Amino acid sequence: MKKILLGILSIVLVGAMVMSPAHTYESKAFTEEEAEWIAEAKSVLYDMLKEKDVTAVVYLADQYSVKAEASEDSKTIIKVPSGQSVRIQDVELTEEYEAWVKVSFARQEQEYAGYVQRKNLACSDELFLEWEMNYGMNPGAYAMMFALGEEAGPRVYEDIEQFPASYKEALTALKEAHPNWVFVKMDTGLDWNTVVAEELMGGRSLISASMGGYLQEGKFSNGWSYATEEALEYYLDPRNSLKEKEIFQFEQLTFNESYHMNCEAAVQSFLDNTFMKGNVPQTVMTYAHVFWAIGKEQNISPFHLASRVYQEQGQGTSPLISGTYPGYEGYYNYFNIGASGKTDQEVIENGLAYAKEHNWYEPYYSLYYGSIIIGSNYIAKGQDTLYLQKFDVDDSNNGLFWHQYMQNITAPTSEARSIYKLYEETNSVDNLFVFKIPVYNNMPEAASPMPENSDRVILSTPEGYGEAVVYVDGIPYAAETRNGYTIARGAGLEGKTAIMYQYDGAGIPIGMSVWTLENAGNYYKATEVEGLKDLLTYHGFSVRITGRAGIRFKTGIGTSMREQLLGDGISGYRLKEYGTLVMNNANRGTYPMIKGGEKVAQGIAYGMASDGSLVDNIYETVNNRYRFTSVLVGMPAEQYKTDFAFRGYTVLTKDEEELILYGPIVYRSIYTLSEQALSLNLYQEGSAAWSFLKQIIADGDNLSQNATQPGTANEGTGATE
Repeated sequence: MKKILLGILSIVLVGAMVMSPAHTYESKAFTEEEAEWIAEAKSVLYDMLKEKDVTAVVYLADQYSVKAEASEDSKTIIKVPSGQSVRIQDVELTEEYEAWVKVSFARQEQEYAGYVQRKNLACSDELFLEWEMNYGMNPGAYAMMFALGEEAGPRVYEDIEQFPASYKEALTALKEAHPNWVFVKMDTGLDWNTVVAEELMGGRSLISASMGGYLQEGKFSNGWSYATEEALEYYLDPRNSLKEKEIFQFEQLTFNESYHMNCEAAVQSFLDNTFMKGNVPQTVMTYAHVFWAIGKEQNISPFHLASRVYQEQGQGTSPLISGTYPGYEGYYNYFNIGASGKTDQEVIENGLAYAKEHNWYEPYYSLYYGSIIIGSNYIAKGQDTLYLQKFDVDDSNNGLFWHQYMQNITAPTSEARSIYKLYEETNSVDNLFVFKIPVYNNMPEAASPMPENSDRVILSTPEGYGEAVVYVDGIPYAAETRNGYTIARGAGLEGKTAIMYQYDGAGIPIGMSVWTLENAGNYYKATEVEGLKDLLTYHGFSVRITGRAGIRFKTGIGTSMREQLLGDGISGYRLKEYGTLVMNNANRGTYPMIKGGEKVAQGIAYGMASDGSLVDNIYETVNNRYRFTSVLVGMPAEQYKTDFAFRGYTVLTKDEEELILYGPIVYRSIYTLSEQALSLNLYQEGSAAWSFLKQIIADGDNLSQNATQPGTANEGTGATE
């Protein structure tokens, strides 16, 4: 029987380059001898599966229907996407010599078992592959390098054909260099933009603070920053890692006989330049031997274990593995499991508390049980690649996004390079590898580029501030708020100031925070100027009810702040001028409301007039703030319902350079203000003021669009409400 089945297999393999994958064999019932041989093969398989898990990945179909029995006519249990990881339980051979594999797997926390055709499973476990070969239990096998189309044309590979076009060129180059490599499309079913947004939340994606500032989006902890969206996209995009070394972040992290069985020397060579070059403390075993022995026992790649500890511990000086940290003497946490927090102390103590709780009282126990956690909590639950341990886009278990072993977005790439080096040491690079590579919906047309600069303005959001707008040199930019920061982009790299405003529940501005901006070469460095907080404050509108009708807008500046700015200064800044800007609110969508801006009127309340005289108008002093005003007068009735926007401004100087800071923009119409005054019964019915306001409303109701530009005046004293 063995010879019969192996004979069939030989025919298939010899003809693999010319046979169609859809080839089927003549139906026949098994002879008694064949049945006995199949039973023996299955018995050997069962013994193998008692010793280790054998995993595989569903591929060559966007959606595969898992069957209740080993037959295409059988009931479908569930449809799974390409890239679904499964555990092999048994193999059935049909009377047509077609192999079906019984598998178990999880989907969205639910466990399933069923049958998958062997041709739709990619497996790199060499013990299983050897078993298949010895017993002829996969007679329909054909070479993965099977070329479709005419021989003279370009080679097309069936596994690569499953991928989007933007993946194919790089994968084909890798296949040509390494024909035994198998590429599995992992169809995540997730929208690219959704994944990016999720990965930016709550410290899920960090980058070393030693990397370029243009890759950072605010401080997370000592040594770590939140990654910018562009930096995250570069490392998240699988197409940037379809290279000789980086591709190993998509390798399944299980133990494999041929390149792991005798890998101890390679692991030792890798560790020779690290703190793990010798023995594990308190043992007579080398780190290399321990990683190899644990990996073999737990079905985990020893290369993965060695590179993971090196990734986590670096030079080996962390208190997490010293055994001497006060209160946690004798406890170790080599894999940094549970070691999270905002400060070094939090990270260390949380990690050591985890070690103490789990009784990791010697280095060996930390290595051994930490490896088990990686195997059982990640590799066995679908997160079986370096990429998936960082980016949780597999929903087999534990949901999506949050169940991530690491926050460092560069870790999968750097660990992949380390693992590639280990395979080079063992001359195993050309072995059979299965790479499970994610694909997302609505991905960018081309691979996301590594950013070279960033014009993002990143501000630590003050308490109580909620508006997602940042004003750079007075111009508003839409912003996002996350992780305690407000982030605006699109302002170029020429801005000098950034301002945010605080509002109460009614939308009234009640606060102002100020930052200076410095172009640090290819990104903004923002520095908050605490002394200028609430420099300009809004104090409401009123209607001028004597003389010519007008709108009065009031801005405040602190009495002591003004005294400081006119004296020694605040953070080196001294006062030169302040006043009010006004413009038709409808024009704000086209013209910036800044000093000297087109269609912007300006009035000075403090500063040098055009004739060289000093203007210093103070309307009133309330609660230790000087109030200065601007009154829009001479307004024709045709503009009574027109909204006009106002904002205070101030000009400061430092080192002979001017800095212009702006207050919040607020707009009203004289018609609306008159209605509000009447509804609040501020004036006695029939009085001159009451009649004046009623006339404004009446004239406004006869509105036309033939408007002229009203005049402006900045008043100090003498105006009557």
